[in-house]
Order: sequence, then C-alpha cells, then structure tokens
Amino acid sequence: MGSIETVNNSDFRNLQVDDIPNCSTNDQLILDIITDDDVDLEQLALFIEESPSLAATIIGLANSAYFSAPTTIYNVSDAIIKVLGMRMVRSIVLSMVLGRSLDLSQCPSFNVVAYWADALTVARFCQILTINSDFKKLVSSDQIYLCALLSNFGRLVLIHHYPREMDEILTECEGDLLLEVEQQDKRLGITQSEAGVLLGRRWHLPTLVINTMHHCLTPDYEGQDWVVARLVGEITHLTNQVARGDCELALSPACEKILQVPSAECNLDEIEGLRMDLLTVAQHMQMGS
Repeated sequence: MGSIETVNNSDFRNLQVDDIPNCSTNDQLILDIITDDDVDLEQLALFIEESPSLAATIIGLANSAYFSAPTTIYNVSDAIIKVLGMRMVRSIVLSMVLGRSLDLSQCPSFNVVAYWADALTVARFCQILTINSDFKKLVSSDQIYLCALLSNFGRLVLIHHYPREMDEILTECEGDLLLEVEQQDKRLGITQSEAGVLLGRRWHLPTLVINTMHHCLTPDYEGQDWVVARLVGEITHLTNQVARGDCELALSPACEKILQVPSAECNLDEIEGLRMDLLTVAQHMQMGS
C-alpha cells in the first residue's frame, strides 16, 4: 500500500488534473479529517456543524423513520453516537463534499440515488467480507470501505464534464457498467477509472483510494494494491448484476483466494437486500445535497 503508480497524463486524453473542480478550503479540511483513520469524533462533529447543509443532512437522517431513533436528535454528536456511527457519517459527508463540486444536473439519464445506493452497498459488503476473512490482515475494514465507496467516483467527473455524451452512453448501455466503461473509452477517450485518478490527485485523496479507482475495473491487473482493487471490482460487478436483475452471483477463483473463503460462504445473496436498505439512505443523502 505504497505510492501512486506513475501514470502518463497523456493517457487521459481529454482531461488534466487542473480540469477537476477544486473544493473550498473548508471542504478540503473536512476531506482531510474524514479520510484520517484516527479522526476524533468530537473534531469530526465540530467540522460538520460548521457546514449547515452537512449538519442538517446528518441530523435529519438520524431522525428519519429508517433508523427509528429512540429520542429526537438535535446535534451532530448525538447523531453519530446514538444512531448513525462514525463509519456511515464519514461516508455520507465524504459523498456530499465531493459531489457538490460537480454538476450532475445536465445528464437526465443519470440516477444519483441509485449511484450512491450501489456505492454504499459495495463499500459495506467489501467491509463485511474483509472483517470475516484473513484479508483484514492486509487492509483495515475502514480502508476497504473508503476505497470501495469512492471507487467509481470518476463516473461523476465524466458526467460533470461530458453530460450530453454520458447521457447517450447511459441510455444505450442500460445499466451495464462494463459496457459503459468501454463506451467511455471509445467516445470520450477517457474512462471513469482514469478520471478518478485525476480527481484523487486534485483533492489529495489517500494513495490506496486512488490506486483502487484506477484499477478496480481491470480484472487482470496485478500491480500495486491489486488485491484491494480486485475485491472492490468484483463486488462492484456483482452489485451491478443485482441492480440489473441478475442474482446468480459468484466470486472468481482469484477473489476467493484473496479472501481464503469460497463464494458459497460469502453470503452473496445478501447483496440485494443490502442494496434495497441503502437506497433509503441514498435518497436521504440526495435530499440533503
């Protein structure tokens, strides 16, 4: 889990790092805090409360019927401690901070709620697999969660920069993520994986996150951080299958070897139910954005 691999910017033919929108100083501080594995709850709550929109979303979500809080929640600290937990709050804040720098409104075929439901599902299921296998010796559950959550964020970058073209691609590919990536390369000269690297560099995201963004959809990749990228990529693919109505799910032999657990013991059939539950969370996130 070392440095970012050397990548020739000429590979990203139509975008450069400077084309990625910059975030505000305050948002960069929030990013630095929520991507810090040793973040202090009090410090996180303080920074969230300095942003009215973030605070309102966190408190509103904690009070939603989905979580059935025993008492009304009035502040961010209580939302974290009593209802949501650090992990979910970090993921929600991260998605909102990154997402509000990008304009997704000009691509009518893009369903932002479904996007975040898928991202949250991949993140949570990768985390579950890590906790329940020897893979946790190589990567922490929080690290894999963050990597998985942001693994396909480059897709939003492409929608921001190429809304008309991406609208056509989304319509034609009908939810097939791998076909969509092929068309991104063919029509735009850049894929969401490459766009994710540019965004990661621009916003100083952790190295492991950037490398996962770059290679999670490349199943034959065996370079740096390949085990994390492989697991995230496979769960991304399975979640995409579930979203398209295909529930015959199995991990590849390579991924089973990474986890040291056979597919039959990974409870892959739970992905569908998890995604349905997280659609509710994604809807609330969208209302607060």
